[in-house]
Formats: sequence, structure tokens, C-alpha cells
Amino acid sequence: MDEEEKNISTLYWRNEENIMSGWKDLFREHILARGEMYYYDGAVQELQKTEHGYHAVVEGTEDYEVDIEMEDGQIYEMYCTCPYAEDGNNCKHMAAVLYEIEEQKEPGRLTEESGSNQAEEEMEDIIGNIPETELRSFVKQLAGQDGEIRNTLMTRYVVRIDEKQMYRLKQGVDQIVWEYGDRSGFIDYRNAWDFTCAMENYLEDKADTLMARNCWRQAFDLTNYVFKTIGNVDIDDSDGGTSQIANTCYDKWKEILENCTEEVRNEMFTWFTSHLSCDYVLDYMEEYMEDFLTYEFRSREMLEKKLEYLDEMIERQTASADCGSTWSARYGFENNIIKRLEIMKQLDYPEEEIREYRRNHWRFSAVRELEIQEDIERGELDEAVRILQESKELDSGYPGLVARYSEQLISIYEIQSDEKAYKEELLYYVLECPQHDLAHIRKLKAVCTDTEWEQRREQILQSRNSYSVLYPFMESEGMYERMLECLKKEDFIFNVDKYEKVMKEKFPEQVRDMYISYVHKEAERVSDRKRYRELMQYLKKIRRYPGGKEKAAEIAENWRALYYRRRAMMDEMQKAGF
Repeated sequence: MDEEEKNISTLYWRNEENIMSGWKDLFREHILARGEMYYYDGAVQELQKTEHGYHAVVEGTEDYEVDIEMEDGQIYEMYCTCPYAEDGNNCKHMAAVLYEIEEQKEPGRLTEESGSNQAEEEMEDIIGNIPETELRSFVKQLAGQDGEIRNTLMTRYVVRIDEKQMYRLKQGVDQIVWEYGDRSGFIDYRNAWDFTCAMENYLEDKADTLMARNCWRQAFDLTNYVFKTIGNVDIDDSDGGTSQIANTCYDKWKEILENCTEEVRNEMFTWFTSHLSCDYVLDYMEEYMEDFLTYEFRSREMLEKKLEYLDEMIERQTASADCGSTWSARYGFENNIIKRLEIMKQLDYPEEEIREYRRNHWRFSAVRELEIQEDIERGELDEAVRILQESKELDSGYPGLVARYSEQLISIYEIQSDEKAYKEELLYYVLECPQHDLAHIRKLKAVCTDTEWEQRREQILQSRNSYSVLYPFMESEGMYERMLECLKKEDFIFNVDKYEKVMKEKFPEQVRDMYISYVHKEAERVSDRKRYRELMQYLKKIRRYPGGKEKAAEIAENWRALYYRRRAMMDEMQKAGF
């Protein structure tokens, strides 16, 4: 390039250097740490300058593509193909690329020569000049001083990974818990993310090393130990670090399953089936094991094994004393039935056999819903209606299920243009099922005559199922006098505040008096400065009503006489201008 082009390129580079100084603020601390690790491991590949910024590939469990877009010398947008970034987060792969960009020494030479490559070359030169005997002695000395280095050497180069070595690797897991916990073993919020990063890095390093040596059984054993540890550790997990490590464990299980021998694969299946529902980890952590057993092991042989396992579970549940009578037991039973039906499909069982199995477990709502959905997809709407009506009776003790069935019936009747059934089901849903919005109420009104609607409206107002939509419904119907009467009976001020604007316009004196009544009652029981400030806001609100200035002044004078010993209250009154 000529001198002018070189100057422009250098200027552009310096502009980017200026913005690069603050890029780390875009990432959470633990994500930044992971990104830095990826960068130092040389995971960033094919870094290239593009029209709008940079593009790179980052090697990990999978290869992920990263784009860094810049506009006017600022990071404008970042993209990555990893699942974490797809949820709208700035991920470790983005951070690794930015570390790589930051390290570049010369503008316009991103793909040819990077700072990390230069550092590697320097290190190779240094190591190459150390006499072999001296190098071995130095490594031995480092291993003696640092347990982590010793573990790494043993894992990578020991001839055979035996029980003794596995014990050392598990000790490394325990050491991390000890380092970040207090005397009682509790890991508080301040240390939680550092613990998460340390544990995740340890698992990534050690498990990957074991897998690289084809030690699949040992990698599985170590991953399980990490999973058990984080599934029982006493930690403030407000930021979800435990789940993050659990996801990493899941990824390791998956990688091992895809590459290990048939013998190890069978051992893994046995491990998962034997460690579910045995208090191996906390309840919510068992979901990872259950999901792995459900969604992985996809070969025909493994599907048949899962079928046998489910049959054993279902048989035990059928024979149990409660037979699925409690909600949790019923849900577990039902869930296993659904899983078995899914596997029957995957194994290409005859349709008639699948239907027969469903009929044998017809009392479960999820089983019937499978059939309903298939009927709808096939256009067999009359059969879907029949099952939905039957389900309303069978599940009459479960209001949520009944409401769902009713909504499905409404949708089908609308498709069928069955006006009579549509109207009847709407009425049933509105009066007999809890209402969360006005959608179905509006639909009912649309199919009623004016005279009929007056009757239905009163039924809705009187229904206990309409409580959560009572005020929105009255407002939509212009029933402001009715709203006022209901508001006067309220023990709380929430709804008065919510509908103040519309009610103030129509009933200013009445609304003012409700606020006056409220502040009088509150003044008797409040005792802290924060609540006193809230009272002053309501007193200011009263002043904005007709005759409110006099009323507010009267109330303030009364408070000064009654509560003169409450210094904080008197102070807040003065600050508020009373």
C-alpha cells in the first residue's frame, strides 16, 4: 500500500484501539474470563477484517461463527451462532474474538500474523533453547510446587488413568469447593461466579484431556462427580451458576455418548437409570439427568432399553399404594406414559397398538390431549369435540384443565360455524372458568342481543370467577357508578390509584374523600420515614382535588397536634410543604 493508504489504515486502527479500551464492560465478569481462556487456548480462528468490522470462527464444543460490527469507531453490534448468544446475550466467543482483535499489532494484517502467534513463536524459541535435562528438571520442580500442574501432567501423560489418578482428579473438584467456600462450606454471592468459572474451567480442561486420550469411562466418571458436587453444594446461586455448570456437564455427557464404545454407552445408560429419583442431587438438578435419558440414547437398541426401563417404572407406579393419587405421583406416572408413547412412535409401532395403549391409560389428561391433537390435525373435529366433552367430566376436579378444554371447544365450534354450541360454550367458559382477561367476555357479548347481554353482564359481575377482571370489565361497560361503589368497599388503595384518572373526572369529591379516609387510617399505623413520605404524596394528591387544599391543610394541622412526638413524620411534613 502507498503512504496515504497506510496512514488511513493506521488512523482507522488507532480509532478502533480507542474504542477497544472499553469493550470489556460489555461482558459479565465470568463470561469475560471464559473468553480470555478461549483466546489464550488459541480457539479464535480465521479472524478477518470485513466491510463492517470483523469475522472469526471460535473453536469449542462446536465451531461458532462470530461477527463484530463497527460503526463510526464504535462497536455497533455483535453476533454469534452459539445458543447463549441467540438468547440475546454477549457470549464468551465474542469476548475471545475481541481479545484477539485487541492483540493485533499491525493494521491490515489480521489473518497473516497475530499477537498470540507471535507470543507462541517466542515461547517456542525459549523452550527450544532449554537443554532437555534442564527442562525436565524444571517441569518436575513446577509439578512439585503446583498441584494443578501435577494433575494436568498426570492426566495428559500417565500411561494409564487408574483409580489413584481419578482420586486426584476428584480431589481437584473438592479443592475448588474448599477454596471458594467459608468455614461451613457455604459459597456466598461474592464468590459464586468465581466458583462457577473455576469449576467449569476445571471440567473443560480435565474432561477434554481424558476424552482426547479416549478415556471415555474416566471422563464420564469425572463429569458425574462434578455434577454431583454442584448438585449438592451450599451456594447463593442467584445468578444461576449451578445451572451453567450443569449445562456444561450435559454437553460433556453428550460428547462422550457420541464417541465412546458400546460398552461405555451401556454403562452410561445404566448409570442414568439407576441415579434418577435417588436423591443423588437436588430435585431441580435431576431434570438434567431426566432430559438426557429422554432426548439422548437415540439408537434403536437404546430406545428399546428405554422402553423396558419405562415399563418397569410404570409397573411400580401402578402397583404403588397411592397409584398416582397425589399430584406429584400422578404427574410422574403420566409423564412416563407419554414418554413410552413417544418411544413407541420412534420404534414404528403399529398405529392400532399405540391407540390401544392410550385407551388403557385414558384417565390421564395428557394421553387424551395427544389424541385430541391428532384428531384436529386429521380434520376429525367431531371426534375431538367428543373427547373434549368427555374430558371436562373426567377432569372436573381440575379447574385449569377444564378451562383449557373449554377454550379448545370454543375454537372448534367457531371453525365449524356451530353458532349455538359456540355461544353455549362461551357462556360456560365465562361463568364457570376463572377469567384472566376480557377476550372471551367480549366474544360472548358479540353473540348476545342487548336484552340478553344485560342479564349475562349481571351474571358476570356476580361470578366469583370474574374477580380478577372485575374493574376492567366495569370500565369497558361504562359502569362507573358501580365501580365507585366497589372502590368504596376496598380495604386497599391499589385500585383507587389504578383507576383514579377516569374516576376523578366523574366523581372528584368522592375520590378525594376515599383518599382522605385512607391517609387517616394509614397515619395511625405507619412508623417509618419511607411510609411517611408516601403519606405526604397522598396529601399532595388530595390538594389537587376540589376543596382539596383546605382538606389537606386541615389534615396536616390535625397530624401536628396528634403526632408531634413523631420527629420523622414532622420532618417529612415540613419537607413536603405542610
